[in-house]
Amino acid sequence: NGGLPIEIPKTDPKLMELINEQNLEWTQSIQRQLNELQTLRKHHMKEQCDLLKELLTETQKTQLKEINDRHLREKKDLELSQVRQNLEDTKKLEADKSVRSKAELERRVRESKSNNTKKFVEERKRQGYKQQRELELLTKSHDQQKLTLGNEIDKMLEHSLNYQDESPLARFPSSSV
Repeated sequence: NGGLPIEIPKTDPKLMELINEQNLEWTQSIQRQLNELQTLRKHHMKEQCDLLKELLTETQKTQLKEINDRHLREKKDLELSQVRQNLEDTKKLEADKSVRSKAELERRVRESKSNNTKKFVEERKRQGYKQQRELELLTKSHDQQKLTLGNEIDKMLEHSLNYQDESPLARFPSSSV
């Protein structure tokens, strides 16, 4: 034959019917495979999206826990600082030679503690406002991250649907005789 194509007589109806049946089966097989592939892609994409959402949620929970833990440490540090300041002031007053009586010493200690209390109450208020603002900004940032992720997922799904809508069979033209 020497590599020349075999001539198929186009007049044989049984042969033409067989070729058409095989073409139809081949086309249906390709369509089934493409549908299965698209289903697997959708499933995989959904799992990826769910995983991304879960990771974002867990990361945000971790950030909130870390910031709350830091706020608790700052509060404890401030309380320790107040106790330390009161002790230091009391020791200074007890060591002060100009204090003449025990009543004067007690009065000056009360005044010192009162002044320290006022100072630390103001500091706690400032700290509370600062921490509240920090939490609000973090929450706002988290909401924005969730919104951005949702938008990106929607774009990805839309692109996937557009990709699916393009005729996948165009890549596999069926032969007809």
